[in-house]
Amino acid sequence: MKRILTFLACCLSMTAWAQWELPTTSQQSQEKQQVNTPTQQDGKEYKYAYYLGDVVPMVDEQVVWEKTFTNEASADANYEAMLTYLNELTHEENQTEQSMVALVNKAEHSIACRMEEWLTFSSSLISLDRAKMVYTLAVFCADGSVRIKAYRIHYIYPQQHRKDELYLAEEWITDEYAVNKKHTRLLPHSGKFRRKTVDRMEELMKNFELHVKVVR
Repeated sequence: MKRILTFLACCLSMTAWAQWELPTTSQQSQEKQQVNTPTQQDGKEYKYAYYLGDVVPMVDEQVVWEKTFTNEASADANYEAMLTYLNELTHEENQTEQSMVALVNKAEHSIACRMEEWLTFSSSLISLDRAKMVYTLAVFCADGSVRIKAYRIHYIYPQQHRKDELYLAEEWITDEYAVNKKHTRLLPHSGKFRRKTVDRMEELMKNFELHVKVVR
């Protein structure tokens, strides 16, 4: 590269040379912009950088995932479709026997479920690291829309030879409890709960969106 630059310098005047520079690809520009960002260390992107962002929504100091999906169906049609789907959801493989459709209000097209499901952090032939995530899942149906709300989230972490640990989402997966002070890394223990919860809630909302869209 030095030889090439020397050759070019000889061929061009100093004035012309000042207007020339090495080409930079869009990828190189992007890499330059990423240098020294808080999610990088030693030139490598932090594996869990996504989870350092604004991924745990707070409403009135509570962790709440909430989203509204639209379609062209009536409130009655949305209610019946969501009730059918929720009955299926509470019996999926990752659910415990405690998951259930707990309350319904057909007149107001509302449904409330108690959800208790497994979050698996790691699994092998010799060890299994997982916790139960318990939360309330509320569904509010109307003409042309379905609103989903997941809240009152807490965790039951089984322990061998001692009492199970209980964590509230507000005191475990928020930035204050799951991210280091420099906001560059997840904390080892609470961080894995944050990752799995975010992944599960995003998956849940995507599944609801698919089911809402097909209601007629």
